[in-house]
Amino acid sequence: MRQFATMIKTIKTIALNTFRETIRDRIFYSLIAFAVLTVAASLLAGSVSLGQDVRVIGDFSLTAILVFELIITLFIGTQLVWREIERKTVYLVLSKPVSREAFYLGKFFGLCLTLLVSGVIMGVIFLSIMAFKTHAFNFIAALAILLVILEAWLLTAVGLLFSSFTTPLASAIYTFCLALIGHSSTTIWLMAKKATPAVRYVLESVYYVFPNLEKFNLRNEVAFSFQPEAGQMVMILLYFVAYTVAVLLLGMAAFRRHEF
Repeated sequence: MRQFATMIKTIKTIALNTFRETIRDRIFYSLIAFAVLTVAASLLAGSVSLGQDVRVIGDFSLTAILVFELIITLFIGTQLVWREIERKTVYLVLSKPVSREAFYLGKFFGLCLTLLVSGVIMGVIFLSIMAFKTHAFNFIAALAILLVILEAWLLTAVGLLFSSFTTPLASAIYTFCLALIGHSSTTIWLMAKKATPAVRYVLESVYYVFPNLEKFNLRNEVAFSFQPEAGQMVMILLYFVAYTVAVLLLGMAAFRRHEF
């Protein structure tokens, strides 16, 4: 029990240090500034939409938040572990009573905190714009922002997995490709139903193995004011936890085998 408490404390320390390191990054501030301007620009897009301004603002802003959360993951998240190895600071950290698992999880939770802060900043601006237009708090939009952040956390776990055995550029490319595949899950499933048995097996394997990121997409619900069911939200949360934990376990196993 004491050893577990010590590990939690170590993870927390590394996570906070990682958070402080990432928010000092100029790329982070540049991305946040540009993302805020993009979300605010949705007002302009809505003003020329011929009575569909709320729908356009919702779709435009949620897409912008997702894109910039993904960019932060690609530009910062895929470099976290590699940067420590390149600078050889990982030797100093692991020479202390710090396990590789605690180091890895600390990096993950540190970037998750960064993504949470950036998502909240953009989300507050988006919700403020929606409240200004509709004169009410949009609960469905708030849920959509939460799911965007969860998706970014899942992709962070994927990016860390790739970065534990390859270069940052390759990790960013692999993570980006996986994000594209994840958002094409519905198309892949429909193609599998019309394909030959051999192709169907491949496509169905891709559908089940790769994360179905469309589960986290509530843009249609926001656009048409559809209230998602509680069961649907619970299943999405369970899917996120199961997939993220599985990827983190694979990442820790790969990082444990890395020779420093």
